[in-house]
Amino acid sequence: MLIGKYTNTLDQKGRVFVPAAFRSDLENRFVLTRGSEEKSLYIYPMDEWKKFVEKLQQLPTSKKDSRMIIRHFCANATNCDMDSQGRILIPAELREKAELKKDVVFIGMVNRIEIWSAENIQETEVEDIGELLESLDIDF
Repeated sequence: MLIGKYTNTLDQKGRVFVPAAFRSDLENRFVLTRGSEEKSLYIYPMDEWKKFVEKLQQLPTSKKDSRMIIRHFCANATNCDMDSQGRILIPAELREKAELKKDVVFIGMVNRIEIWSAENIQETEVEDIGELLESLDIDF
């Protein structure tokens, strides 16, 4: 299960250490793509990526919005491997889209990992989760 929040530093070559807590869930090969929120990236373990792709395949490709959603995730997706030290290389184009410069925040989201710049993640943090739960009519 992918949970927790960790910060690591991006090196000059665009490599970053994947937090040790996530490495066993990712194994050696996984998919990195743009996130659904602007300035975020997602890491999917291969089995979760396959489930996600199955959902994408259910979208009606006769609709422009569906094609745009599929394109957003698939055109920006790349297979990733960790090196022997537990680092991944984030391609330059994805680093630019997510505005990754130095401090990179990894957030476990149960079935995937979100990647944010330390500056941009602060804009997404919620102070009052109760209001959000209420708006979605969820009771925990």
